[in-house]
Amino acid sequence: MSQSTPVALVVFNRPHLTEQTLAAIRAAAPQQLFVIADGPREGRPDDEELCARTRALIDTVDWPCEVHRRFAPRNLGLEANVELGLDWVFAQTDAAIVLEDDCHPDPSFFPYVEELLERYRDDPRIWQVSGSGMGVPERLFAGDSYAFTAWASVWGWATWADRWQRHRAIFTRDHAPSDAPVRTLAATQQPGHLVTRSGQQHFADAAQSGDTVIHGWDKHWWLTMLTLGGLALSPSRNLVENVGWGEDATHGAAAGKRDHGAGAMDFPLRHPAEVAVNVEVERELELVLSRVGGRAAMFARRFVKSPQVRRVARVAVNSRPAQAVQRFVSRSRDRVAS
Repeated sequence: MSQSTPVALVVFNRPHLTEQTLAAIRAAAPQQLFVIADGPREGRPDDEELCARTRALIDTVDWPCEVHRRFAPRNLGLEANVELGLDWVFAQTDAAIVLEDDCHPDPSFFPYVEELLERYRDDPRIWQVSGSGMGVPERLFAGDSYAFTAWASVWGWATWADRWQRHRAIFTRDHAPSDAPVRTLAATQQPGHLVTRSGQQHFADAAQSGDTVIHGWDKHWWLTMLTLGGLALSPSRNLVENVGWGEDATHGAAAGKRDHGAGAMDFPLRHPAEVAVNVEVERELELVLSRVGGRAAMFARRFVKSPQVRRVARVAVNSRPAQAVQRFVSRSRDRVAS
């Protein structure tokens, strides 16, 4: 049975990953597929072949589907390719599921997202439906299928055109040389949405930073949500696995690193009783963000050059005892602050 929500597939030069993600999309059989393909980089002759092979895979779409192609003739870079590509998508459809080439979804991801897009279509408080659980323990959801959070992963996600267009009216970066300010509304944080000091500091840093590796297009999307009080939906189970680790990854090449595996969501979905930030789930998400992109992680990337040392440190920081200490410190800070 085909699904009605269009899928936007973001690709570049990784045909081996694109082929696997396209196979998952084929199983869902969306009626519309939007393909956002970046172009080859100058001075990288291998890109010519890899980009061509990646784009050729789109010609293998063999289910009833209207395929829309946005193939950049030259390399735009990740930031421009995604932002301008989604502008193009949401000029043509009122909602879409977004998958990058390295985000491999469980089959249940598609009906899960489609149901929630329909349920919250007319609720302006909800801005994003995420398929990645980021390893948050399922017990924190208290039996619900998802939780309301201040932000959520974009490793397999969805939104509506009006939310994306509202974001772009505020975050006006057009990737052309210009002296005009990018954000027309200063980034702020709604009280109670971010629940840890590290999370609040992280997004405060992102609002001031020009670093598009640590604070890319997704951080700017979340900053708009935080400013306007928008909420995301985070799943109780990880429905999408990011497999894009390695030498061909745009942001980081952590050989041997793995995301949490994708599993199936149970139906019928169990909805939270009220629209409010789940503090415990939000805390876990912010602690994940701190481990990956916090000040300590940024310091390590800048000054620890040995891949072996960084790998050992990453394993230690992500160990269960270290995470338990993080949770204890975070809760203690909250009690002191209150």
